[in-house]
Amino acid sequence: MTAAQRYLIATIFSLTVMVGVGTSTMPPALAAVQRIFGIGPDASGVLLSVFTLPGLVLTPLLGYVADRLGRRAVVVLSLVVFAVGGLAALAAQTFEHLVVVRLVQGIGAASLGALNVALISDFFEGQQRVRLLGFNHSVLSVGTAILPVVSGQLAAFEWRLPFVLPAAGILVAMAIVVFVPPASARAHEAASVGGSVRWRSLGVLLVVSAVTYALLFGPFLNYLQERIARLDPAAPNLYQRIGTMIGTMSVATTLGALFVGRLARRVMLVRMLQTACVLYGLALVLFVVMPSYELLFVPTVVFGLAQAFNQPVVQALVAALAPAMRSATVLSLNRMAALVGQTLGPIAFGVVWRIGGLSTVFIVGAVVAVVCAVAVALVKSPSLESSPQS
Repeated sequence: MTAAQRYLIATIFSLTVMVGVGTSTMPPALAAVQRIFGIGPDASGVLLSVFTLPGLVLTPLLGYVADRLGRRAVVVLSLVVFAVGGLAALAAQTFEHLVVVRLVQGIGAASLGALNVALISDFFEGQQRVRLLGFNHSVLSVGTAILPVVSGQLAAFEWRLPFVLPAAGILVAMAIVVFVPPASARAHEAASVGGSVRWRSLGVLLVVSAVTYALLFGPFLNYLQERIARLDPAAPNLYQRIGTMIGTMSVATTLGALFVGRLARRVMLVRMLQTACVLYGLALVLFVVMPSYELLFVPTVVFGLAQAFNQPVVQALVAALAPAMRSATVLSLNRMAALVGQTLGPIAFGVVWRIGGLSTVFIVGAVVAVVCAVAVALVKSPSLESSPQS
């Protein structure tokens, strides 16, 4: 690997860290906002929703523009808007002002979670692409583990500072200009092999992406804490226990994603994705049957491994299904599917909880995961279904 490629990869990974800045920094920041403005968690939660909302519309639109005008222009402009939203937080005096700030940040961040993957797909192919997507997911997992700690320290000093972190996007934008070569839509079209998208396979992958994010934000993030509390209601340090479990999942995801590239040399990507879905189902069942807090670490690690295999493999499959001239558009659809799952997961499993209780949440999630494993068999692509490299 050349020095230019190493700088390129480092720049893309820094862009990936920015993807986590808008969400992972929020838990301490929201607690500070509640204290400053005297509001409850239902009101402060608006700051999460208003950030995610623009992505549902702008992510596919900006992906299409990136295919027409080139990745670099869209990413740099997005980072500048993201950074402006961060700097505007310094002047926030009211909660309503902060809502507007978060909306601007959400507009700037809308394209980042798709275009970082598109850049990897543009410049790397085959097993190297899969390996880098695995590393990219590890970088994101490490960021989501570290950023809340940084945010907490900043919030303790000044409540606005966690909202200012997107201003670092200016530095990343400068690195994009220096280290990411321009690539025009014409060059993408010339490099493409065939112009059609395999829509059935893509549809299955988008559904799987939405469902697995719904499982993450539904049963795992929303209801695992309730499971921990019920196992030992009188146990001290409940919040620390919950944080430790979530951190364990992130560590398992980080470590597992590092080996995705190696596994892809021996196992076809579709089989890896099916394995991830089965692991989701297994973990969710184990959350129900494990009799103690300590034993919950077992399904937590299994769930983390499912995450490690799922997202890099889905991204690699989606990138392989899309013609090069449409890759940003198609990858943006995958990002939008993830946002849909992230948004609807807590709502859907909230209905399940009200109907059947806590155990039903995990069991229904497990059934849905197994159905996804079966559906993935419909994903067909000659370039994907060829024999793995030895």
